Amino acid sequence: MKNVREHIYQEPASRQALQTALIEDRFCLYFQPIFPLLHRDEGHTHKEILIRMVGKDGRIIPPNYFLPCAEESGLMPSIDRWVLESFFNGIYHPSKCMGCWARDYYCGCIIAFNLSGSSVNDDSFLDFLENAVMNHPVPPSSLVFEITETVALANIDKTRQFIQRLQNLGCQFALDDFGTGMSSLAYLKELPLDFVKIDGMFVRDVVQNPISEAIVSAIVQMAKAKQIKTIAEYVENVAILERLQALGVDYAQGFYLGKPTPILKRTPIF
Repeated sequence: MKNVREHIYQEPASRQALQTALIEDRFCLYFQPIFPLLHRDEGHTHKEILIRMVGKDGRIIPPNYFLPCAEESGLMPSIDRWVLESFFNGIYHPSKCMGCWARDYYCGCIIAFNLSGSSVNDDSFLDFLENAVMNHPVPPSSLVFEITETVALANIDKTRQFIQRLQNLGCQFALDDFGTGMSSLAYLKELPLDFVKIDGMFVRDVVQNPISEAIVSAIVQMAKAKQIKTIAEYVENVAILERLQALGVDYAQGFYLGKPTPILKRTPIF
C-alpha cells in the first residue's frame, strides 16, 4: 500500500484531472493554526485555510502535486473560487458554527486564504470576491487574503488596486513568502499591507544562522515602523519559537504548533 501511495504522489495532476475534480467536487479544506507570540488573544482564533485534492480512490493529494499544473493551465481562479465558495456557502455559516459572529459578536479572530496570481489579475474574480464579502455575515475584518511576493512583483499597480478595493470593505491582506525577492523591502512602502509572512527559509535556521536572524530582525523592525504585523512560517521546534519571540515576531505558524487538520463540511473549527 505504501508503494502505491508514493507512486500516485510522484505523478503531478493533469489539467484534465483537475477539471474532472472540479466538476466532481473532489477537493477538501484543511486548516492550520496561527498563534500569537507577544500578546494573548484570548478567545481569538487565527487559522489559515488550505486546500487538498481528493483522488478517485479517496486518497488525499497534497497541493504541490496539483497547484503548479492548475497555475500553468489557468485553473487557479476556479480553484480559488471553490475554496471561497465552500467557506461562504455553508462550512462556516453562522447558523452552522460556534464562531463569534454566530453570537453577533466579533472577537477579533482571523481566517486567512491564499490567492493566486491568476485570481488577483482577474477582474471577474475580484467582482466575485467583493460580492461574496458584502453578502455574507462573516465580518470582513476577520478575512485575511494572502498573496505572494511573486504575484506582487508581476504587476504591483494591479495588486495595489486589488488590495485597496477589498480593504475598503474591511478585509485585511498579508504578503506571503516575504524576504525571498530582491525587492522585498520596497513592498513595505508600496503596498497597503496588514501582515507580512516571513519566508520559511529564514525561519528554519534562525537559531543557527546569524544572517537569517539578522534578516528576520530587520523585517520585524521595518514592519513595526509601518504598523504591519509579522507572521513566521515553518516553526518546527521550541528553539525557533523562543528566538522568534525574542526578535519581536507577532505570530507563528508551523508543525511544532499545529499541523494542517481536515475540515469536515458543516463542522465548526471554533
